[in-house]
Amino acid sequence: MPDAKPAAAPSTSHLLTLIKTSTNPLTSLTHLTSLIALHPRFTPPQSLLLHLLRRLSDASPRHLPLLLRLLPSVPSRLKFSESAALIPLKAFSRANLPDLALSTFQNLPSIFRCSPGVKSHNLVLDAFVRAGQWNRAESFFSFFCENVSVKPNLQSYNIVIRGLIEQGKIEGACEVLERVHDSSLKPDCVTYSTLINGCFKHGDSIKALNLFDEMLKRDILPDLVCYNVLIDGLFKENEFDKAMQVWNRLEKDNKLTPNMRTYNIMLDGLTKIGKFDLVGNMWARMVRNCNQPDLYTYGILLNGLCESGNVNGASRIYSEMIKSGFSLDVVMYNCLIKGFCKAGRVKESLKLWDSMGLKKNVISYNTIIKGLFENKMVNEACFIWKKLKEEKSCCPNTVTYGILIHGLCDNGLISKALSIFNEGLENGGKKLDVVSYSSLINGLCKDGRLEMAVSIYEQMERNKCKPNSHVYNALMNGYCQNNEIKNALKLFDEMILNNCVPTIVTYNILIDGLCKAKKYQEASVFTKEMIERGFEPDIQTYSSLIKGLCRDDKLDAALTILHQVIDKGLKIDIRMYNIVIHGLCDAGKINEAQSIFLIMKEKKCEPNLVTHNTLMDGLYKVGKFEKGLNLWDEILDAGLKPDIKSYNIKMNGLCSFNKVDEAVKLLDELLVERIRPNFITWNILVKAVIKCGSIESQLFNDI
Repeated sequence: MPDAKPAAAPSTSHLLTLIKTSTNPLTSLTHLTSLIALHPRFTPPQSLLLHLLRRLSDASPRHLPLLLRLLPSVPSRLKFSESAALIPLKAFSRANLPDLALSTFQNLPSIFRCSPGVKSHNLVLDAFVRAGQWNRAESFFSFFCENVSVKPNLQSYNIVIRGLIEQGKIEGACEVLERVHDSSLKPDCVTYSTLINGCFKHGDSIKALNLFDEMLKRDILPDLVCYNVLIDGLFKENEFDKAMQVWNRLEKDNKLTPNMRTYNIMLDGLTKIGKFDLVGNMWARMVRNCNQPDLYTYGILLNGLCESGNVNGASRIYSEMIKSGFSLDVVMYNCLIKGFCKAGRVKESLKLWDSMGLKKNVISYNTIIKGLFENKMVNEACFIWKKLKEEKSCCPNTVTYGILIHGLCDNGLISKALSIFNEGLENGGKKLDVVSYSSLINGLCKDGRLEMAVSIYEQMERNKCKPNSHVYNALMNGYCQNNEIKNALKLFDEMILNNCVPTIVTYNILIDGLCKAKKYQEASVFTKEMIERGFEPDIQTYSSLIKGLCRDDKLDAALTILHQVIDKGLKIDIRMYNIVIHGLCDAGKINEAQSIFLIMKEKKCEPNLVTHNTLMDGLYKVGKFEKGLNLWDEILDAGLKPDIKSYNIKMNGLCSFNKVDEAVKLLDELLVERIRPNFITWNILVKAVIKCGSIESQLFNDI
């Protein structure tokens, strides 16, 4: 039987057809490789090679080098223009492949038989900037500037400015702008828009506005991108009036018309600051100008309305979406559920939850569980948690465990929180983050289980979870509440050693703890340290210091601090006033106590029953009988109901002025009010009766 003939090689026409018709550019590249290998003298059409070059650039830039290596082997050594070379250079730049961009740039003469022009240089520079390779970008730009045949153009400088902005080097970017001004080049709108956007990103709105003014002075007209950048940046910096000024300028520009991006920026900014009347006007204008809202627009409004607490407005937008044929995505559902939960409308949240179907993700579960806990619906939150554990499409993450443990602790279910925590400890505690630890430690400390809290803290360190200020604060507070101030101070030293920066809460906890432990000198030292660290004492700080000074009978110092607080315009709570008045009354400084009482009223802090009782007792003790009686009338006029302490104070005052019969009558009034006399009541009256020798009084019958 004769040997079978080898299969004939595919013809050039067949391979060309395969290259043209293949939907996969990699398959086309394989056929081209075969064509060149099997028909080494055949030159593929230049148009075909360019077409494949574009297809690979769009679909698979990493495979471009295979094609670029083939081009020099094409028989006729086709010559391409620089525009062909720009195709792979641009693809490499966009795909963050700067090394391939550079090697292609260096081999342009051999691959495309053309020399690199300014556009080729710019694409390589752009590749380095996009990849964040700043040193290489700087080095390449220096080489570019020193080039004899090709010099940087405005686009080159714009790329350099963008790179400096991304590094946060605003001043450096502005220096490049000055270099452009000094050259024969003229900056364009892109130059200024890039700089303005960079200034906003780094929180310098003043510089951004100055650049915009400079741009206008140099007769460089802003385009729509520039307006969008400026308005968006101003809204994000809470510069509402200035944002509206720029918007009004855009409205008056006859050459420009706001686009959908502009309207989305305006709606987002106005919604976040609660300007819903303007939101309605902007929406109407947008529709009137044939800009139909897209899913992003609806998302902006839903998020803004929910965040501002306007869930009724969010509901209307939701209904409008449904009527317009839009379906909510998971982000929108999550936003609405969060909004309804925050507004206490849990039933509507649960209804939305049920309507989500299979769209739920772990963020959805986290949102609804958190909302249920915040509304004290613990059983419902635990039920959703159980459902999540049964879910196959998503599983709990660290945020979920943090929400659960915090929610359970917040609702007093510490043992249940411990159970969830232990569950999270499986697999080395990877499901637990610092939020879980801090919530549990705080919950245990509040529940008086300090030893267990310390154990959890030690467990945290073993699991390589670095404590933050919340953890240290919770544990320090636990030590202070348990009168273990030495351990609290030791933990503070450990906090500093571990490079965890104390917060004002940290200092307030320690200052309060030291004052309670009567270590007033150390409390003063911590207050000074706190101020040196740049913290401004708040009402909690002052409250702790005033309480401590009053307990230590340093009333003048306490009054000085109180007046400092008043001068600073801080809102003083009723407890602080009561502490000072109590201290002054105990020291017999009744005039100063009355002055504080009047200041309270001036500052719209209405005295409560404790305030009146304290001052009334003080007045009687210093012999101001009539004023003490007048204060009793003030209690009644203020709509306050005297308690047993009030009656005891008045009885004691009456008895001290030998008005025993009136004191006994007050006992009758007390009984009519169904207030039960206590040991102090009887003690006051018995002593007074014995002292006066009036044993015929009805008092003993009452006893």
